[in-house]
Amino acid sequence: MDDDLTLAKLEQVSWYPFSDEPMIHSQWYMPRLCDPCFLFPEQSPDGKWHLFAHTWVGLEHFSSANGIVWEPLKMIEVRGHSPFIHMEDGVWYLFYEKHDNFLQRFNRRNKEVRDLSSSRFEVRSSTDLVLFSEPKVVLDASEVPFASDGLEHPRISRPEVFKVEGGYRLYFGASHIVLEGTKQKVTRYFATATSSNLAGPYAGERILLAPEVDNPYRNMATGSVKVVRLSDGFAAFDCAFHWNREKERNESAIIKMTSTDGISFRPMSQPVMLSTPSEGWASRFLTSCDVKYKKDERCWYCYYSANSRFLREDHAQESVGLLLGRIPALRPFPTR
Repeated sequence: MDDDLTLAKLEQVSWYPFSDEPMIHSQWYMPRLCDPCFLFPEQSPDGKWHLFAHTWVGLEHFSSANGIVWEPLKMIEVRGHSPFIHMEDGVWYLFYEKHDNFLQRFNRRNKEVRDLSSSRFEVRSSTDLVLFSEPKVVLDASEVPFASDGLEHPRISRPEVFKVEGGYRLYFGASHIVLEGTKQKVTRYFATATSSNLAGPYAGERILLAPEVDNPYRNMATGSVKVVRLSDGFAAFDCAFHWNREKERNESAIIKMTSTDGISFRPMSQPVMLSTPSEGWASRFLTSCDVKYKKDERCWYCYYSANSRFLREDHAQESVGLLLGRIPALRPFPTR
């Protein structure tokens, strides 16, 4: 693994917005675009950039020649949420949450659908990112004891899978909190489970991060967490939520954390990677991100979703932006 991919080197990285505007704007037919997951050209089957994200309708697929100008390709899964791509042995595995409580009302005769909760993880495979296999259920929210904390129905979200010694580790969010005033839904817990097989079943669920009253960054909710494997451990990028006493409002920030074992995470010495801007398209909440290192540019890319106030406080538009990260002594950021 690249010498730059160490916990110590990551702590030295400085992060800057590529633009004051989003890379992919929310549209009337594509509202609240969030939870981006992307692939570099060298990670894809066709040499293009690929990005997956979801709207309230379902999972959307985009491609790009340069990582800046994105073209929509197609919707992959109606009511699909929180995509994650895992590549192994020439096959791309698309993990996502299926949240279809509304659609289940019209499938009461289908016992298989009836027996599943409205929130579950599914996986579909592809060799070209064009055609995908039929979905397979990986984990159902009803199997996770703490997924129903504070909720009438259990909820799991944002799956990530890593190959580890002895099998696979699944990271995911569980339960959620609705912030007073804004009605923003944010993930309550960050958790993990393991399996000997990529497609599950996963078991041994345990909470890794939870809201903490005395935590200045995470005293309201854990939020979305993205994990990155490094040569000497793991890094986590947490879109955490906290109460700002001075402004008397909830705020969010992307917080950087490190771990040697991928289980116990602690904040970096300078934990805040990006705070909620005071104005603009990301001025309401930072909601999720995906982070990867591009070796040929010696640069970190972070595509993130955020929303802004629109008409009223409890209604927001959500889009996808880009941060670039580099150790300051290295050559300038790439321009496209």
